[in-house]
Amino acid sequence: MYSDNDEHWSCTCRWFSVVSTRGLGKALAREFLLSGDRVVVASRSSESVRMTVTELEENLKEGMMAAGGSSKKNLVHAKVAGIACDVCEPADVQKLSNFAVNEFGSIDIWINNAGTNKGFKPLLQFTNEEIEQIVSTNLVGSILCTREAMRVMRDQPKGGHIFNMDGAGSGGSSTPLTAVYGSTKCGLRQLQASLFKESKRSKVGVHTASPGMVLTDLLLSGSTIQNKQMFNIICELPETVARTLVPRIRVVKGSGKAINYLTPPRILLALVTAWLRRGRWFDDQGRALYAAEADRIRNWAENRARFSFTDAMEMYTENTWVSVFSLSVVCAFIILSSTGSNTFPGT
Repeated sequence: MYSDNDEHWSCTCRWFSVVSTRGLGKALAREFLLSGDRVVVASRSSESVRMTVTELEENLKEGMMAAGGSSKKNLVHAKVAGIACDVCEPADVQKLSNFAVNEFGSIDIWINNAGTNKGFKPLLQFTNEEIEQIVSTNLVGSILCTREAMRVMRDQPKGGHIFNMDGAGSGGSSTPLTAVYGSTKCGLRQLQASLFKESKRSKVGVHTASPGMVLTDLLLSGSTIQNKQMFNIICELPETVARTLVPRIRVVKGSGKAINYLTPPRILLALVTAWLRRGRWFDDQGRALYAAEADRIRNWAENRARFSFTDAMEMYTENTWVSVFSLSVVCAFIILSSTGSNTFPGT
């Protein structure tokens, strides 16, 4: 979810996902659609909803042209719909869920990806209005939407799954210059822990998804040149993150799952290739080097089928990577031990 500037979000139905009309939300909606799902997008702005639905319908047509065989057959059932909604208003949230059920019959996945921030600055510089908007959108909106999703899903034969998005501060770490934003994300993590216990005996699964650092307006608002140099190493484009998260969200089972983009192999790859990633997204002056969204997704339906190196790495479980790391430590110890009796140059 996000809104006017940077607040929008989404729901998929067959699957029904509630996603936003911008940034990561729109990228998630596009990925769900091209996986054959039915999707609802929402935003405070009716015009934003209309434009996004039109764009996603075009993406779906392109996807059907690029697909073949069973993939094309699967896309026949995909559909996108949208509605204006202020997630801070309970009546609007109920209207959204009613719209989704009327359109698609059920809500299988509900994604709260709302997030807004008003720049990087000390708490003393935030106005009352800015604080209220951040807390209302990020925390209150997510709580209202989660409650509504649980209400609908508890009466469905197969229940459903709800995802709240992690962000900076989720784990309780400090977020200087974004104290308000960080406190809302920490609150969502507490909400997740509480709902996990509340819903243990129900058919409703509550989960978190962490996109890592994504190149969206939300992240870039107020960022410095120094920030952008770090973004070169660790940030990714919305569609790249969505391509990884959506397949895992679609097959989630049970409750209490954490689906993260920055998995151990991805973090390892980013660290190992940090030098090569200089200037990947921004130059030394902080100017953007990456293409506009419209250009990036021109052949996106075809490009998404490519199997990347990190995708291959992700096929291995986390336990496998722990074993690999442990084995590398043992090998390093053996090598150092075998050379221990030799004297090093200059000693």
